[in-house]
Amino acid sequence: MMLSMKLAFTRPNAILLRHLLFVLTVAGLNATSVAALAQAADTARPPLSSIELGGSVLPQGIVGAEGAEPTVWFAAARRSAIGEIDVATRSVGYIALGHGARPRALTRCPNGKLYALDPALNVIHEITSATEEVVRHPMPDGHTADLSGVQCTAGNLVVFTGYNGWVGKLDTASGKVSLAEAVTGRGPSTVALSSGGAVWFAAYASNQIVRVDPVSMRQDAFAMPTGVEGPKGMVVDSTGRVWVTAYRSGRIARFDPRRRTWDAWSLGEGARPFALTLDAAGAIIVTDVGRDRLLRFDAATGSSTVIAALSERGQARAVTRLGDQIWISETAVDRIRITDSAAPLSN
Repeated sequence: MMLSMKLAFTRPNAILLRHLLFVLTVAGLNATSVAALAQAADTARPPLSSIELGGSVLPQGIVGAEGAEPTVWFAAARRSAIGEIDVATRSVGYIALGHGARPRALTRCPNGKLYALDPALNVIHEITSATEEVVRHPMPDGHTADLSGVQCTAGNLVVFTGYNGWVGKLDTASGKVSLAEAVTGRGPSTVALSSGGAVWFAAYASNQIVRVDPVSMRQDAFAMPTGVEGPKGMVVDSTGRVWVTAYRSGRIARFDPRRRTWDAWSLGEGARPFALTLDAAGAIIVTDVGRDRLLRFDAATGSSTVIAALSERGQARAVTRLGDQIWISETAVDRIRITDSAAPLSN
């Protein structure tokens, strides 16, 4: 008796497979084949797991740290808090930021502290997670920045953007906050950091990306290929090339700073690429909020592979990597999703 089959071993399929094993055994399938299928059933794991936050949380920026006690943190806007997830147990706790706080973007510095942008209070929250101590750093001169994107440099400078047309930095040693007008005008959003220390930000409204010197705050702007890109997510790979999600055009774009040239690829009809990260092998991982999917993009072939189907209209607006895992904030449905980036489901 010959049997050929291809199964995606999600949890329901693993259960069905166990029922199938009984039928095949009764039908006389040889013991070796039955044992192989049984082992596949026993080792099957769901490709995507969830942490339900219980509503009224609005998870946004997300960041993780490996170590003896690996942890993931996220901005919990509606709880005026930072969510803290114990990776081993998947338990969730909250660090209160105070009345009226609405944290958006989040980063973790080499000093071990978290820094959360709060556009509602117009401050940067400095959080020591071990003690839950919170220090607020307000914007200078009362400027309303509409704080948007943030990254921490190796030297513990927190570089951030304000959608109202600002780029700034916080010196974590002195607590001094400096602001400069963005050369792009209104629209600065996501911030990305290269391994060489270069800082970049995306300017959604003007369809540009900008390189920033974190010390002098000098800015060099580069226009994207067309006027309808809508840059959202951004990440810099190991060669220094800048990857950008083009939300409005449904493309993923790549900028080479040395050659000052662009490449761009369509992700298909209906795609709305949003957040970006790199997996453990350096491949591009992107959330597509238009089709509720997590994708791996291969620039060599110009093709994308579906890693996981996300929640319908979940608005996966932030993503981070922890080891071989990808952690995703699904803002609209109060859910954190986790998947292994190494095992795509389909093409």
